[in-house]
Formats: sequence, structure tokens, C-alpha cells
Amino acid sequence: MKIQVLSVFILLFLVLHKQSANAQESIVQDISEVYVDKLVNVARQNYPRVKSFQSRVDVAKANVSIASVSIFDALSLSYIYQPENVTVVDPSNPGTRFFQGLQLGVFINLGTILRTPMNIKRAKAERRVAESERDEYQLTLAAEVKRRYYLYIQRVGQLKTQTRAWQESENGIKDIEYRYKKGEATFETFNTAQVQLTQRRTQKIESEANVFISKSDLEEMLGEKLENIK
Repeated sequence: MKIQVLSVFILLFLVLHKQSANAQESIVQDISEVYVDKLVNVARQNYPRVKSFQSRVDVAKANVSIASVSIFDALSLSYIYQPENVTVVDPSNPGTRFFQGLQLGVFINLGTILRTPMNIKRAKAERRVAESERDEYQLTLAAEVKRRYYLYIQRVGQLKTQTRAWQESENGIKDIEYRYKKGEATFETFNTAQVQLTQRRTQKIESEANVFISKSDLEEMLGEKLENIK
């Protein structure tokens, strides 16, 4: 009779524990896609590599502008000014008189003119590459933030489950201890319950550490504390 009562008690304990665990099997209700998008936007504003990719785009755009105005490098202007009150005579031909006043000269570098369109084309291609790399990293960053956030939520759910299991084990062992002292439960049963309680406590501690680790990993991408993002 005592064995039957004890078996019923253990079965009831396992059923209640299984129902509690099943209540935590889904984390969908804990996830807000609006909040996830907000985390992604915060990461895009704060994460250093995002700024690095944007700086490359800015440099590429500046290079396009520089290449566009380099056409003027092909033109050079020179001038010679000879005062009218000064007369320069060629010693070998005294009858020759050099010009007086201001004389202008324009020189054209044909090679620079031919290279300018190609330089502009290359600069624009480099700008497109920089923009593509920036956009690609934006997608990579968003995926990584979401992955770390979902992992954090998962581990929070696991901690809730482990905490509840540990609390149930604590409550259960008190009843088993009481029955053991009354001779209604064997020492083996009592010892097994103690071992299970120790395992539950260890699992709870590990779950707590996993929550802190995943939270830290997420905040690394965000650049600020998770609690500050509402």
C-alpha cells in the first residue's frame, strides 16, 4: 500500500513537471518583431563596422567628383607680361623688337583629356562596389542581430523552465523527506530526489550564465544596454 501511494505521488510529480515544461516550450509569444526591427536600427546607428562601410562609400563618391573635374587638369594657362616702357632688343638682330604688354597662352594635354572619361567610369564603378558592400553588410548585420536576440529569448525561456523545475524539485523533496522520516519512502527514493534537486540547481545556474552571455553578445552589436532600448 505504501509503495502504491509513493508511486502515485512520484507519477503526479512528473506529470505536473511535464505540464510546467510544456508551458515554456514556445517562445513565440515573447518575441516582438517591432522590437527586433528597433534593435536592428540601433545596431546600424552604433556598430563601428557600419560606419566604416559608410565611410568607404563617402570616399568613393568624393573620388567620382574628383575624377569629373580632372578634365581641367588638361588645360593650363600661362602669360607673359612685358612693360611697355621697356624695350627688349635681340642682340643678333638689332632690328627685331620683342612684344610688349600682356601675352596669354593656353596649353592642352591630350593624354589627360583621353584618360578623364575612363577615370570617371572607374570611380563610379568603385562607388557602386562600395555601396553594394555596405548594403550587403546591412543585411548581414540585421540577420546577426536577430539571431542573437532570438537566442537570448530562447535562453531566457530555458531559465524560466529550469527555475520552475528547480522549485518543484525543492517542494517535492520536502514531501519525500517527510515520507522518508515516517517510513513511507525508502532511502533510495529520498537519495534519488536529492540527486535530482542538485541537478536541477546546476541546470538553473548554467541557464543563468547562458542568459548573461547571450545578453552580452547582443549588446555588443547594439552598442548600448538592452534595458535602454524601449
